[in-house]
Amino acid sequence: MRITEIIMFMKTFFAAFAAAFMLISGTLSSAQDKKEAALLMVHFGTSYDDTRSKTIDAINARAKEAFPEYEVREAYTSRIVIRVLNKRGIEKLTPLDALLKLRAEGFTHIVIQPTTLMDGVEMESIRSDAAKVAPFFKDIRIGKPLLYSIEDCRKVSEIMAERHAGKADAKKRSHVVLVG
Repeated sequence: MRITEIIMFMKTFFAAFAAAFMLISGTLSSAQDKKEAALLMVHFGTSYDDTRSKTIDAINARAKEAFPEYEVREAYTSRIVIRVLNKRGIEKLTPLDALLKLRAEGFTHIVIQPTTLMDGVEMESIRSDAAKVAPFFKDIRIGKPLLYSIEDCRKVSEIMAERHAGKADAKKRSHVVLVG
């Protein structure tokens, strides 16, 4: 996928994320002081600065724009990426470390929103980390990955088909193949 297609996909992802966040953030609105509430964006991560700025940083910025009343933080699940970035002086936290830091700063209501595509090992790790620290928070919730249900897959397939309509050419025997 070219960078422009990745960015378009991330915009689609963010729209789905925003809708999901609105559904699960009801508890956050009950926090007496909005400074108690935080949104933790959890990404796999990347060590490529240009890719990170066009994808992960862009998603985080959109989250901050969409939910200005909440503290927006990030964490990476890839320990390899974290280690590489730390060697270059760029600090990225694991989900567990980010949650502990939020608690130390006085946050009591947390929504964790992963940017993973499917439910799998990464999501199991996020759930495990959240369970470990759940007693330290008044409320902690975890959003779903983009392709959680069959209906999610259908919706994303329709969006991707619309976005790529006309790019394949039967006469030239060309096709569009998306790999993720």
